[in-house]
Amino acid sequence: MKTKKKMVALGMSLLVLCGVISTVSASVYVSGTQYQTVTHKDIPAWAGEHYDTYYGSKKATTGDFATFKKTHGDAALGNFAELVSSSKASKSRFVGIPLNSAQLATEYGCSKGSIYYSGVTSHDFEPSNSCDVTMKFSADNLK
Repeated sequence: MKTKKKMVALGMSLLVLCGVISTVSASVYVSGTQYQTVTHKDIPAWAGEHYDTYYGSKKATTGDFATFKKTHGDAALGNFAELVSSSKASKSRFVGIPLNSAQLATEYGCSKGSIYYSGVTSHDFEPSNSCDVTMKFSADNLK
């Protein structure tokens, strides 16, 4: 009987520990005053969208613009980026992201102190679904 109680206590402790670890590693974010780097892999073809809700940017100002800067991309027809919430709700307009050029996107519904993530789409006529994009982004205007 004592062994059974010890096993139950050990099992419960492991469950609590796993819950704490998964909560702590929910996301990684940086202040909006600097760029966050993220890689979107295997972006779906035909204007499909890929989201990343692990690497975030914490909005540091009350401004209305986010910044995106693509540093690598495979798509023949280019890509578009937007800010999203942790639930993948759109928080900015889509903006074309040419290579090595910072682009501003108008935000809506964003507030200082909140953490935002990124979504990347392929072009409407992009046939490949194995394209990758590496970009830097910020929930604030860094241009």
